[in-house]
Formats: sequence, C-alpha cells, structure tokens
Amino acid sequence: MKKKAFAILTLCISLFAAVALVGCGGSGGATGSGGCGGAEKPAVDMRTDFIWFKVEVPEAVEITDVAGDTADRAQFKFTESEHASDRFIPVFDSDKNADELFDYEAKWKANSGWTESDPVKYNGKTWRSAYFTHSGGVTTEYFTDVDGGSVYVRIDNVEEHKDAVETMMKSLEFADDIAEAKTEAMDVKLDDIEIKR
Repeated sequence: MKKKAFAILTLCISLFAAVALVGCGGSGGATGSGGCGGAEKPAVDMRTDFIWFKVEVPEAVEITDVAGDTADRAQFKFTESEHASDRFIPVFDSDKNADELFDYEAKWKANSGWTESDPVKYNGKTWRSAYFTHSGGVTTEYFTDVDGGSVYVRIDNVEEHKDAVETMMKSLEFADDIAEAKTEAMDVKLDDIEIKR
C-alpha cells in the first residue's frame, strides 16, 4: 500500500512540475518574464549611434544632412509632413552653457515671437524650451547643459510629429566628451552608420 501511495504522490508531483513548466513558457530555461523565475531578457537598445550622440530613429524619420555628409552634422527629416523642411536637429555649443545659448537664440529670434515655455525633462535631463513662428510653421528649441558646453535641439512643428519627437527626445543620449566625439564623427560618413529600426 505504501508503494502505491508513493507512486501516486510521485505522479502528482511530476504533473504539477509539468504544468508549472508550461506556464513559464515550456522551455525549461532560466530566462523569461513574469513570475516564473529567472532573469528577464534586457530590452534591445534601438538607438542609432551617431558617435557624439545616440537616438532612436522612428520609421517616419529619415537621416539627412544639409551642411555635409558626416555624422557630426546628422539631421533628421520627418517624412510624413506637410512641410518639406520639418527637421529634428541637435546642435552642440562648447562656448556657452544652456542659459547663455538660450539667451543668444532669444536675441536673434525676438522678432519672430520667441516665447519661453515651461522646462521639460527627458532622459534625466532638464531642458529649457521656447518656440517661435515663421512661414513654415512653429519651431521649438530645447536647451540643456552637458559636459563641455551645452546642447540644443531644434524641432519644426512638434505637434505634427508628436510621437516621433517624444521617442527621439526620450532616447537622446550624448557622448561623455562631445567635443572629442564630434571630431571623430567628422570622419564617419552617414552612409556607414547602421540605422536601427
């Protein structure tokens, strides 16, 4: 009788283990998600590396360049736009901090209705922002301090490209030494950069 009870108990334990394994994906491995044990797989980094910065490039955005064909001058054009010139452009300034750069831009765009907005936070950085109007719509500029200077991002008609802009601003990360990285990026052709999609 004891042997029969032991066999039934063993069968029950085996069935329970099989059900638990199927509930965790059935692979029996130590990876996975949910409450089935093991470490979760790390999220894939979808940012493209432009040497001095990294950013996720959504499908509705193409890499372009107006002033050259190297990674230090990379610009991004919104392809689904009623304005052919709508772009996302990061700019590094080694001579000014964010407030000085903001004031400099404000001075030159005062006649275009330069209007300061509330600061915004993206990827751990606080950005001062302002917008101005022109014949192509509304351009917004975001300013933040970085090691060795400051960066601003100029974006045309943000509201028309809101999802893409949010994706890009949330994923934007800069090199530790931007000046050195930009020098390196001058020798890298945009065609040689692997665009992650």
